Amino acid sequence: MSMSTISRRGTRLINRLAIGAVAAIAFAAPSLEASPSAPAPKATFIKGDVTAGPVDGTLAKVKRGGLIPGGSTVKTGDGARAELTFPDGSVVRIGPSSELRLEAAAFDGKTKSVKVEAEVVGGQAWAKVATLVGNDAQFKVKTQNAVAGVRGTVFRVNVDKDEATVVKVYNGSVAVGGAPAFLSGGDTEACKANPIKCNRREIAAPMQEVSVKEFEHLLGTMMQIRIGAGGVKQAVPAAFTAEQDAAAEPEWVRWNSERDAGKSAEKSD
Repeated sequence: MSMSTISRRGTRLINRLAIGAVAAIAFAAPSLEASPSAPAPKATFIKGDVTAGPVDGTLAKVKRGGLIPGGSTVKTGDGARAELTFPDGSVVRIGPSSELRLEAAAFDGKTKSVKVEAEVVGGQAWAKVATLVGNDAQFKVKTQNAVAGVRGTVFRVNVDKDEATVVKVYNGSVAVGGAPAFLSGGDTEACKANPIKCNRREIAAPMQEVSVKEFEHLLGTMMQIRIGAGGVKQAVPAAFTAEQDAAAEPEWVRWNSERDAGKSAEKSD
């Protein structure tokens, strides 16, 4: 099945852009156990060597059905993969030889509002974000030099060996900015119509102030951008095709496309 077919079948998501800094939830203990009511995402697919634990702490093997609290780092070995499913139905998949830091993961059962902030330290991650509900809903995936915030969409983030960040959007829209700039969503019609003009907050020094034009881009369906390790001044959003994407990384794209469509027959470990 082509990625364009997946995009047409994807849920049409019209919620406002809600991107901002989110306070990380502390990882209380090295154990991966959590209470059934905890807002942590669940490991719904595990293949190969997948470990998790507190950042800079002892990592333990992740089993299918295990919970990954906020404040955890998740690492995959050569050929390994993992899928984390959040309480609202949003999904983040981690590719082989990759590291994802789940800096914040919160879910309000009453409002059905989710707040997620994750960092791809190395490798690749694929996200399928459910419709964001509530004014406080946030879903942000960042790297050392970029941040991607969403309204609800299908996208992926790669950190290449040269530390460049590649963001590809398959359905919906994603606001991509350089690391110094974070967007803050608003409820006004103007903000919804042009999210990159919403309010923004800068990270503290030593980062330097830059223009919105230099550091923020809005990517639509089947658009991509590559942000170099030194910044995004040379970054230009461009279109890509499903055929080009599948040819570049056939197994990764195929597996995620099948999982998104609910047609994957592969069994988890």
